[in-house]
Amino acid sequence: MLRASPLLRDGRALLDADRLVRAGVADRRASFELAFTAMPPHTGFLVVAGVEAAIEALEAEGARPGAEEIAAARAACGLSEALAARLAGAPPHLDIDAVPDGGIAFPGAPAVTVEGPFVEALLVSALLVPALRRGTAAATRAARLHVAADGGVVVDGSSARAPSAEEALSLARAAHVGGAAATTSALAATALGIPFRGEAGIELGALAPPASPYEGSWPWYADRLVDLGGHDEEALLLEARRVGMTAGGFIASGLAESCADPLAVRCELVALEESGAWALRRGASDRADVIPGRKMVMRYHDEAGRAVADVVHLAHERMLSPRALGAARLAPLARAVMRGGRGLEVPEPPSEGRERSVAARPLLPPGVARLRAPSRYPVHLSPALIALREEG
Repeated sequence: MLRASPLLRDGRALLDADRLVRAGVADRRASFELAFTAMPPHTGFLVVAGVEAAIEALEAEGARPGAEEIAAARAACGLSEALAARLAGAPPHLDIDAVPDGGIAFPGAPAVTVEGPFVEALLVSALLVPALRRGTAAATRAARLHVAADGGVVVDGSSARAPSAEEALSLARAAHVGGAAATTSALAATALGIPFRGEAGIELGALAPPASPYEGSWPWYADRLVDLGGHDEEALLLEARRVGMTAGGFIASGLAESCADPLAVRCELVALEESGAWALRRGASDRADVIPGRKMVMRYHDEAGRAVADVVHLAHERMLSPRALGAARLAPLARAVMRGGRGLEVPEPPSEGRERSVAARPLLPPGVARLRAPSRYPVHLSPALIALREEG
């Protein structure tokens, strides 16, 4: 069986890369931005997830395609010898900035930036789009269930039913980042360090064994679990709270359904090297609806640490003063996660992403985290970007 390099997953991205090679622009430095374009109904915020797992996949042994799988992809897709040689060469020399797992994001602002040689930046952006889309969808749904539970334990019951180990770990990680406190997946518990919580469900009647000696000594034996059934889980949790139901945990079985109807993520080329300097680009084909330029998103906070607004600036533009927005301070939303193709930090466990997301939600403006008819969080463009948008 062929190894599955992440760089060979998207056939259309490979065809695009081949076109770049044949056009003689493969080595120009390019800047791609990934941003959410919309949120599901009644959703006021998004919990970012999937980036950490994608970066790990890029750095894992076997991430670079081997000769056999390059030959197979070339035969299947009609790729050029030049692209095949490039894929077999040195690892991608890329810089990636991203909102970390568990960070709160909103449509209209870049969540991930990928910069590097045109071909490699394009292929890695194509890898990051589905990871960001599916991970954020699952994490956001888990976060909403965590809000609905209001202190009750939400248990990921979806990853144990995933069709592959890779999907199981990705889903369990995103669910935990969003707010699920535990998982029913033994694989996720052992590989990711997520607490396990489960109970035997088989009915044996007269064949039932004596009580387990572990009963009462392990947290997952202590209380009954309630499976929310996978449909309208938020409403069921709210009703459980209303009638005062208590349980050792509420199993969320429908987290994978959020991935089946994924979030809209836009990936656009916003800058390209020309004569040794960055030149503004409106996508690869000069689209009027793309705001060009390398950007940085700043989050403005009041004196109590509450988020006031996000402002998207050009990368080298002077930042708006916090006072202009009635705020006290500002901080970049994204952080550097890769430079020159190497990760900058030891991969963080999903528990750190969970702590980040749970701590950030109470600091949103009132109403943004409501489960129905949430308030809209303000995302602004800087004056320079407004001018560029109007030029388009």
